[in-house]
Amino acid sequence: MRSPGSFLPGRRFFLLGGAALCLLPGRGAQAAESLRIGAGRGTIEFAIGDSSLFRTTGSFTQWQGTIKVDDADPSRSSVAVKVATASISLLDAQQTSMLKEADFFHVARFPEMTYVSKRIERQSESALKVEGDITLRGITRPMLLDVSVTDRRPDAPAGATYARFNAKGKLQRSEFGMVKFVDIVGDTVDFTIRTDAWR
Repeated sequence: MRSPGSFLPGRRFFLLGGAALCLLPGRGAQAAESLRIGAGRGTIEFAIGDSSLFRTTGSFTQWQGTIKVDDADPSRSSVAVKVATASISLLDAQQTSMLKEADFFHVARFPEMTYVSKRIERQSESALKVEGDITLRGITRPMLLDVSVTDRRPDAPAGATYARFNAKGKLQRSEFGMVKFVDIVGDTVDFTIRTDAWR
């Protein structure tokens, strides 16, 4: 085996956005602000496998979310994201089809995968830890994201990039009932999220 989701406003995959934006200067005690993220200006990619021989990579092409930013009280910032599981895409069409079936994402029964942030911890001016819950196949588990802020433009006009984020996280697919080929391909799935946020 080679390479091995009605959208909710954005928060994996993405308290990352909310927290990071709290780093932006010059907003003082202004009201919380709502920003958007989504597939049109970002990517969600995944990889599974411990060796180059069995390393499987893919992405989700349909997702969107909203980041709520509260500069006065960062702990009240939040992110929520919904991903269309049927939008999973790998280079191999047969593998893409297989991952949509009941043994894996079971897209007919579980058309969405969601991530909702719970806590933001600022590590440095440009680094954050985001604690949240990911729900996949009707099962919810905690997921930690390491987030970096690569660009900040607090004065950007509506529609323009307000900030840019990179996030990395992991999950064990067996915890979501996806155990087929675990002994061959592996259990740990690495996620990488790159996205712009805009008003």
